[in-house]
Amino acid sequence: MTSRAEQRDATRAQIVDSAVESLIEVGVAATTTLEVQRRAGVSRGALLHHFPTREDLFGAAIGLLVARNERAVREELAAARPDGDPLSRSLRVLRSVMCGPSFGAEMELWAVARTNARLRDVLRRAEGAARRDLYRVVDEVMGPELTSAAAYPVIAELTVQLLRGMAISDVLYREDTDRDALLERWGEIVRPLLTGSPGFPAVAGPQEGRLTEGATHGSRVTSNRPAPGASTASTS
Repeated sequence: MTSRAEQRDATRAQIVDSAVESLIEVGVAATTTLEVQRRAGVSRGALLHHFPTREDLFGAAIGLLVARNERAVREELAAARPDGDPLSRSLRVLRSVMCGPSFGAEMELWAVARTNARLRDVLRRAEGAARRDLYRVVDEVMGPELTSAAAYPVIAELTVQLLRGMAISDVLYREDTDRDALLERWGEIVRPLLTGSPGFPAVAGPQEGRLTEGATHGSRVTSNRPAPGASTASTS
């Protein structure tokens, strides 16, 4: 017989899954608690027991969106041609996932958080573990040949920021040819820094000058991004 705790966990998972489906299909504005309740087929009391506010629900949804993104990355990587340049292949895989619906829903939540202080606080807590998971996946996609370079940590940071910017631009402008050309150019710029080709300036190593989302006014701060190969177990 299913225990009460297992039933609670199943109900919670059902609610979060319904919230994610709603976020992807109809967006943040239309993903009300009533809409999630309808999709999940649960009582109002059950929903409020697990998630007293809409913001709490969105914070939980981030974890599932990240898990979906990770699954999509692995599927894209498995489908990619194993031959050719590993950097180009990695950039194409990451680009494909970051213009997908799950990632778009995550970015939409970020945008709404700009004017919603409570949502911003909830998302910042939820994104702590999500950020570690994101960079762990990026490291796995890039592979040891690239992650072993001293310049890799800052390049990984900048690559993620570039891909996020492209994903936001895709909302209005979806010219894949232009995006592909930009991504190819980025690969040309960073390839010598990752492969140790001569003639390029030194780049800060793993413990120096990492850029983070918390940097302001052009300042450089130390990132909390885990080094490649470090433990990334979620704390939430």
